[in-house]
This record gives sequence, C-alpha cells and structure tokens, in this order.
Amino acid sequence: DMTVTELRHYDGNQPDGRVLVAVNGWIFDVTRGRRFYGPGGPYAAFGGKDATRGLATFSVTSSDKEYDDLSDLNSMEMDSIKEWEAQFRENYDLVGKLLKPGEEPTNYSDEETEETEPVNNPEDKKAQ
Repeated sequence: DMTVTELRHYDGNQPDGRVLVAVNGWIFDVTRGRRFYGPGGPYAAFGGKDATRGLATFSVTSSDKEYDDLSDLNSMEMDSIKEWEAQFRENYDLVGKLLKPGEEPTNYSDEETEETEPVNNPEDKKAQ
C-alpha cells in the first residue's frame, strides 16, 4: 500500500525500471507493459500515477491531486473504471492499495496471529 506521493517514484525512470499504475484505488505492477506505461510509451503519463480519471474520461492525462476521490464522475465513467480495473486485474499483478490521506497501510504479513478469544458462532447457540 502506498500514497500518491510514494507511487510517483515508480514511473519507470528509476534504476530498476519498475512501473506501477493505480486504477480505482488499487495499485498494479505494469512493468511488463513498460512499452506502454514506461518512459516514452503512449501511456507514460499514467506511470507512477493514479490513472483512474484519465481512463474514465478517455484522456491520457493523470491526476496531480494528492488523492482524487472521483466523486464528480458520472455513472458511465464509473462503469468504464470498473471495466478498466477488471482488465488490469486480468493482465497485471496487484501490489496493493492507493491510500487516502491519513489512511494507514494494511499489514499483509504471512505470519498467523493467535486468537485470544474464541469466535462466537451464532450456529452454536442454535444447537443448544
């Protein structure tokens, strides 16, 4: 998970050449599509940025806002975003969430946590 500011570092111009693009609040690693999203590509404006508004409005520009809540988009544009998100999920690796201002990143640890309290299951009460 990262902020818009952190995302900007992944535009393909850094030594490792990694390119990340955010779509509808999710961040995708589009490095294998570098010829499209990397420096000099036709969609380079989306590299290291939140591409949602540009994809929704068919404009190859990205938002420079700290966080774009998309609240002014119409239903057709929102439907378009969902279609783009599905395409990105199908073609690229999901790497995390685009964080809203003040939002904390999720801990995606592989370590199992111990449960200290038993989980109450409503089915248990029906059986008694």
